[in-house]
Amino acid sequence: MMQRRLSPEVKEKLLEALRIGVEKGYSYVKIWRMLRENGVEISRSTVRNYYYRYFPWRLKKRGKCLPRELRIKLYDEVKKLRKQGLGYKKIKKKIEELYDVSLSLSTISYWCKNICSPRNGCRAPSIDFLEPSPELSQAIGVVAGDGFATKKKDNEYVIGAKVKDGDLIEEFSKCLGKVLRRDPPKPRQEKDGIFTVEVESKALYELLRKPLDINRIAPYVEHCKECMRRFARAFFDSEGSVSKGGQIRCYNTDVQLLQYVRKILNLLGIRTTGPKIHVKKGTTIYDRRKGKTYTAKKNVYYIYVRKSDVLRFYQLIGFTIQRKQKRLEEYLKKRGLL
Repeated sequence: MMQRRLSPEVKEKLLEALRIGVEKGYSYVKIWRMLRENGVEISRSTVRNYYYRYFPWRLKKRGKCLPRELRIKLYDEVKKLRKQGLGYKKIKKKIEELYDVSLSLSTISYWCKNICSPRNGCRAPSIDFLEPSPELSQAIGVVAGDGFATKKKDNEYVIGAKVKDGDLIEEFSKCLGKVLRRDPPKPRQEKDGIFTVEVESKALYELLRKPLDINRIAPYVEHCKECMRRFARAFFDSEGSVSKGGQIRCYNTDVQLLQYVRKILNLLGIRTTGPKIHVKKGTTIYDRRKGKTYTAKKNVYYIYVRKSDVLRFYQLIGFTIQRKQKRLEEYLKKRGLL
């Protein structure tokens, strides 16, 4: 910002100094010092602003920046080499050999001293930078059920979910924040009572675009027992139900996805049955909650947890949604299992 109320006399001296200084190739800092030596009291920022205002071609243009994904890889490699005891010049040479990229010594120095980092402000630029975690696994489970992954016309990649339970959407929001290293997105409640939360992320879109690729999500879901547990709980929160008789079911049109959920439950020691057809394609269905009639466009399948394993399901997985958890607890207490 230019200094306000610059006197005509000072402004005239400033402009004359700028003209002479630019002709001689001086920087605005040198011009500022020259003015100070001649007794002109003026701030350096004011000299700078006038300098670039009247001589804009003096601005240095920034060179083409390397893609963030590559910069993060280079950053990790620099930190690794530094831990091995290499100096800045040896690190620079090693990076050129490995990646055919030349880094300045100042950049290497800033990275090693943690002054700056290409990870700053980065929310996983691509799927390669998503790290397995219980929160990511839980987010996968929600999107696999009630969630969506959409690419819009203006190249916006939106991940989100629409559910009727606030406790589920709050937990989903926290998971998204943790995975993307940002504040959790704020859920909103629509007029019909449905809760919605969404966030932009190309990396999550690449992972969760539908139809869901089981081979793509498997390394994240099967990373550890806790990841498998959180995935199963999120999926049953989204697609599951608990009857008063204690039958735990989950529904989906993707039969391969249900078979994968069965595999995860089996790895956790919980036996299931199915998939079986719940609704056939072309069947007319009346939705009592919405008061609407519609025709099923696809077959709807379901799997259910065997009665002998309901207690283990409760102890190991359970539900985030309290109304489902409470119904399950009531059944187990009725059977004397709790």
